[in-house]
Amino acid sequence: MAKIDLNKIWNDNQKISYFFYTNVCFLISGFASFVVGVWLYSSKNNFVELTPSSYSALSAAGLCVFTGVTICIIVAVGYLGVSYTNKPLFYSYIAFILLLILAHGTARTTGFLHKDEARENLRTSMLRNINATVVVTKLGRELKLALTWDHLQRELECCGVNNYTDWYYSVHWPNNQYTPDSCCEPIHFQENSTMENCGKMPDDDTVLYQEGCFPKFADWLYHHITLVNWVTSVLFIVEVVLFILSLAVLGVLKRRKTKRRRSPRRERDPDVSSERIRLNSMDRIADARIDGESINSR
Repeated sequence: MAKIDLNKIWNDNQKISYFFYTNVCFLISGFASFVVGVWLYSSKNNFVELTPSSYSALSAAGLCVFTGVTICIIVAVGYLGVSYTNKPLFYSYIAFILLLILAHGTARTTGFLHKDEARENLRTSMLRNINATVVVTKLGRELKLALTWDHLQRELECCGVNNYTDWYYSVHWPNNQYTPDSCCEPIHFQENSTMENCGKMPDDDTVLYQEGCFPKFADWLYHHITLVNWVTSVLFIVEVVLFILSLAVLGVLKRRKTKRRRSPRRERDPDVSSERIRLNSMDRIADARIDGESINSR
């Protein structure tokens, strides 16, 4: 059985090569995170007004974009630290990697442990928004929730949170058991008939969507959260590998710096050295002649 030569696969040069290759993978992962964040922000924020800020698609988008930009900066710091044998810069790189490991590990664990709690918070937020007319964004802009609810119910083919009765006696019609017209199911209406005020027919609730919006909306939202979790998991694995390689490369940098200190600061001039050797040889020849003459004189 052939033995594995560790000196060939785990020497100083190989450690640095592994470090650079893994950083390339890390950079690609960061770019992918940035692209996912931009995609979430641009096309998947249709119902963002109905979600808690901590669970919205825009929060996930912001996290992905921030992570992608941060990774690009960290990779640049690590590359410069190794290329110029700059230990303070490389220490900063290791510290950033460690912070990312802690952040992504904590986020992944928290999301897994509090998944059921997050779903209940989402349900509570949706029930509260049924009895609200507007929502104020962080920028101070007011958005009408009625339009968002109409879009949600038509898109997901649902009504209310748990069912259509959630709309009964809401702030929109506090004395009646009405629902928005967007709760009406089109298959119950002929092509030429109008659906206007169809939600204000209390005697006929069969024309309404019977399923609540919470299950479908939660699945829609957690589709985005799952995507972010996958990105976070991949980054976490790469970061752990990079942290181990960083410690190995740090040892390489220390050894190289020690060798430089031990080597002479100035190298001897080769012309001067050869001249000294030539002079020493001539001196020896002259000494030999003098010794020979002294012997002959005797």
